[in-house]
Amino acid sequence: MQAAKVGLIGLGFMGSAVGKRLIERGFRLTVFDIVDEALARMVERGAARARSAREVAAATDAVLTVLPDGPEVEAAVLGSDGVMAGAHRGTILIECSTIDPIVSDRVGRAVREAGFRMVDAAIGRLPLHAEKGQLVFMVGAHPEDLQAVRPILEALSAEIFHCGGPTMGVTMKLINNLLASTVMAASTEALVLGTKGGLAPDAMLRVLTSTAADNAALHSSIPQQVLTGDYRPGFKSALAHKDMGLAHTMAARLGVPLFTLAPIRQLTSAIAFQGKGELSAAVIATVLESLAGVSLSKQTPAPGGK
Repeated sequence: MQAAKVGLIGLGFMGSAVGKRLIERGFRLTVFDIVDEALARMVERGAARARSAREVAAATDAVLTVLPDGPEVEAAVLGSDGVMAGAHRGTILIECSTIDPIVSDRVGRAVREAGFRMVDAAIGRLPLHAEKGQLVFMVGAHPEDLQAVRPILEALSAEIFHCGGPTMGVTMKLINNLLASTVMAASTEALVLGTKGGLAPDAMLRVLTSTAADNAALHSSIPQQVLTGDYRPGFKSALAHKDMGLAHTMAARLGVPLFTLAPIRQLTSAIAFQGKGELSAAVIATVLESLAGVSLSKQTPAPGGK
């Protein structure tokens, strides 16, 4: 499939990085997005322009969708001008969006009933990893369908995890994001407490990354964004808020209590209320800082504090 014609629908931060990588790896890429500027940038890189999702499917063999949420996926795939309207013999959909597993199941059933194939290949890591071919894919698919698209996924990734049948990839992604966001918030909260108590953030990081408290946030988001105050997005907080909602909806649907994971939903809601949805998900630290009256980026205690 290295020489196959590949389609890409959705050219946000992640979609654009995926498209760039695919072009560099020699795939013939056809793209569509409702944002003209994003579409034009990808065409400049060498992609062919399509006027609709339908045109993407008609011109390609495999179609990737990298979209914000379930309604956009359903419209792009099942709409009157969507992928299914342009699909042809052998078309396979690689659905990479983080959406409700129920929506993924509904879309997948419709695709298969129409005689086509679908793989849910949820994406782990950031756009910068996509550009380097270092993404992680969490895949839900029949084994033969995963095998068919493996060359495309391998061009983009460092690891591919086959999590089970259809919808298991996106289900795994929700679990991953819920835990990762909670760990990020808990780590920041600990640093806020330590700062309030007089410790320097840099000193705390040196200790925490050397003990059982170590986690990925202490090596990436916290030193690179929280301690610098640079919240330019790689993964937007609005998307984190959406993902937390999906995870909690899934938990309620399955009757699973989330004693330690539940508060993260409220923190992401606070960020959304403050209008910070376009900033990095790490901006959640600012809520915790403001409540404690400290700033990790400036490393200064609140007035009257230690």
